[in-house]
Amino acid sequence: MRQQMENLKKLQHIEDEILDLKTTRDRLQKEGKELASELEALQGEVERLQSSLQESEKAIREFRSALAEGQERVVKSEKRLLEIRTTKEQLAVTREKETAKQGNRELQDRIKEAEGEIGRVTKEKEERETTLAELLEKSAQHQAEVAPRLESFDQTLNEKLEIRRSLLAGLSPAVKRRYQTLIEQRGGMAVVEARNGACLGCNMRLPPQFFNSLYRCQELQTCPHCNRFLFIVEENGR
Repeated sequence: MRQQMENLKKLQHIEDEILDLKTTRDRLQKEGKELASELEALQGEVERLQSSLQESEKAIREFRSALAEGQERVVKSEKRLLEIRTTKEQLAVTREKETAKQGNRELQDRIKEAEGEIGRVTKEKEERETTLAELLEKSAQHQAEVAPRLESFDQTLNEKLEIRRSLLAGLSPAVKRRYQTLIEQRGGMAVVEARNGACLGCNMRLPPQFFNSLYRCQELQTCPHCNRFLFIVEENGR
């Protein structure tokens, strides 16, 4: 019985180490994925801003082309006014000239607005690019630090799993089945210490006679409340 209990205690210790390894490994992998996701989102934002800049620059080119045509119409209208003799024609050309001027003013306003938008977007893009460069550096550093650790984790984990298999093989079939069921049902904690009259797995008080029987180690005992295997650490002098 003592050997079975020793195997169980060692198994629980290995289970704890395996859980710690998996938790740390999962955390590091999660951090890497979060960085990658953040990088992807930021890169997409930079590309969107670049596309917005290109659209604004294209719009400015079109506005300026239209403005040049409008200015040319104004010049032509002014030349025609010098040649016109009738009032009716003069009024028509004057309206045409004023319409062209009004269109030119609107185009100039739109050009100014687009230039302002380019300035704003350019500043935002530069800020995003700076953040992106910093995040790329952070991601590269994280990868450089984490890659060897993950490799070490996998190697250590395989070693712990092999020890676990060996210890499980040392249990009787019934105890092995019960242990594995408890590991699944009790959050990876199947073997716990009993101390000061209580189970440290569920923190419930144990019957005094039952607690005292743990010192005799005559058979495997389980908590009457949570069913975990119990062991006791004997104090000096007992």
